[in-house]
Amino acid sequence: MTGATSANANETYCTFTLASDVTAGGLPSQEEISKDLENNDPKVKRHALKAAIMVMLGGETMPRILMQVIRFCINTDDKALKKLCMLYWEVVPKYQELTSDEIIRAASGVVPQRKLLPEMILVCNALRNDLIHPNEYVQGSMLRFLCKVKEEEILSPLIPSVKACLDHKHPYVRKNAALTIFHAHKLFGEN
Repeated sequence: MTGATSANANETYCTFTLASDVTAGGLPSQEEISKDLENNDPKVKRHALKAAIMVMLGGETMPRILMQVIRFCINTDDKALKKLCMLYWEVVPKYQELTSDEIIRAASGVVPQRKLLPEMILVCNALRNDLIHPNEYVQGSMLRFLCKVKEEEILSPLIPSVKACLDHKHPYVRKNAALTIFHAHKLFGEN
């Protein structure tokens, strides 16, 4: 995908607007964002993650940031940072770039098989951990997030955990689990 096509695809996935405090003074570089994500202060991490999302929505790819988010932000207890992580999962490229041979074959009508990034396995594991989290709010918000996921390779390993949420004692979790199952069935059928 080209940068412009990638940006347009990312924009269709993002469902929230971020405050413009991130863009004051220009957007930071990938190295600055990466360094800020390693910081122990959740406020600094939130600001860096907002900047990464804004840069990616602007069409830039930031391949090094994905692993930094996985290492330093994914297991946080900070609710605002968790929400930003969900926004980040919406806009981050989830598939490997096509090779020049695959692009040529695609031009001739042969649809290439997209390959999921290996890092997405770690992301799926973190999403599953939030689905089995003891806090109902974390479970429910993760289920609501999963309603926006359109990639079968990411959603299908999470379905058993989503189905387990259908039996949860809290109605908020049960309702969102039912919506997630409905969404997955609507997109992928009986798969």
